[in-house]
Amino acid sequence: MRGFRWAKGGRGFAGWYWSATTRDHVGYESWLERDRLILLDFNPQLAAVLAALA
Repeated sequence: MRGFRWAKGGRGFAGWYWSATTRDHVGYESWLERDRLILLDFNPQLAAVLAALA
């Protein structure tokens, strides 16, 4: 596991997504991760979504 981080002006598209499932922000480092978070958030069987922050 590695820490969640990004550099301002970097090549990635990192940010925070507000998850209705967890009612909290979840970090992502790319558009693909963000899109997956959005899909997961619509899954009624899902109990939690989290990003590993170290």
